[in-house]
Amino acid sequence: MQFNKKIIISADDFGISKIATDRILELVDLGKINRVEIMMSRHITKEQAEKLLKSGVKIDIHFHLDAEKIDGWQERKTEEKENNLIRIIKFLRDYLFNPNRIDEIEAEWSFQMSDFKKLFGKYPDGLSSHEHIHFFPAYFKLILKIGQEDKINHVRLGLKNFSQANPVAFILNWLRKFDLKILKTSNLKTADYFISFDWIKGVKKPFETVPRSDQVEIVFHAERNDEYEFFKNKRLLI
Repeated sequence: MQFNKKIIISADDFGISKIATDRILELVDLGKINRVEIMMSRHITKEQAEKLLKSGVKIDIHFHLDAEKIDGWQERKTEEKENNLIRIIKFLRDYLFNPNRIDEIEAEWSFQMSDFKKLFGKYPDGLSSHEHIHFFPAYFKLILKIGQEDKINHVRLGLKNFSQANPVAFILNWLRKFDLKILKTSNLKTADYFISFDWIKGVKKPFETVPRSDQVEIVFHAERNDEYEFFKNKRLLI
């Protein structure tokens, strides 16, 4: 694949399941990916880590809160769709009403960072999180603190809003305005735009909706059959 230098293709959820890990490694071998987001689990092998290191792709840590669930997800054949309303209610309950939540997450993410360094022998190239939870300002402050302590220079955020009729994009656009104020206090960098592929894949020619003059990070999920097939078969991204 020939990449436009302004387009970053990032594969999420390496480690969440065997199929996601295997498919991402395949796409890395085919030269279809710029970055890989590592969702730390004990199922990622040293051999898999070495393949990523030798490939030259950027290797980011994909912080998550699902350590107790990943074991049960390893053999699933596709991404599970949880009830969005229930998930949002549970998340907001913990975010707004658990006074110890930030300390709990900082401890969990510290463990994940330690595991990453043991496995890859280095700090990650960038920071992101599962289901975009680091966009919430309290967690964004935490992820920037981790980045500054470990001298990591890339965080997934986007400097500009990407306008789409998508509820997730709408929420992230709203949260971004608070996060950008916090980002200015750090040395971390981000792309001009962050776009999840499921926001644009419904249109006939999805990449025609992508801004051409700015750097864009496009994220996809290899567990989703349609997204995996699209990026596997796409010959040219311009």
